[in-house]
Amino acid sequence: MRRTLRAASILATLALLAGCAVLSGGPADDDARERLVARAAAAAWRADGLAPRSRGEVASWYGSWHHGRPTASGEAFHMYALTAAHRSLPLGVCVEVVHLGNGRRVFVRVNDRGPYVPGRTIDLSYGAAYELAMVDDGLARVRVLRARPDLCEESRQS
Repeated sequence: MRRTLRAASILATLALLAGCAVLSGGPADDDARERLVARAAAAAWRADGLAPRSRGEVASWYGSWHHGRPTASGEAFHMYALTAAHRSLPLGVCVEVVHLGNGRRVFVRVNDRGPYVPGRTIDLSYGAAYELAMVDDGLARVRVLRARPDLCEESRQS
């Protein structure tokens, strides 16, 4: 219980600091703001030990119907980007998703919330699902692992 309270207070402090940092910036500071939020999210994830489970979990994917719509992070969803939705991982954090059936792996940045279907852990963009060769199946048993933020840089939209 004490550990949970400490983790919650760390997350709240980091969220407050990240919120204050973006108040003074203008449109030219968008990249700096994204880096700050991603860094704060990664630090919070390390601080409270919320490493995702290493056992097999079920992944699904979403694509064209959501393309262009806003994600939980505020950015527009791009179905070909290497991104994912997760219910509890911090937005902006980078994870490695390994398909347990074929061994393929992809690095994705969490930028949305979901999936909201019971039994599923992570919802991948079409681009990430394509890299894992799971588009035709729709679902796959995967392992979700922590990854360095620089491994997800290519998932950012230009």
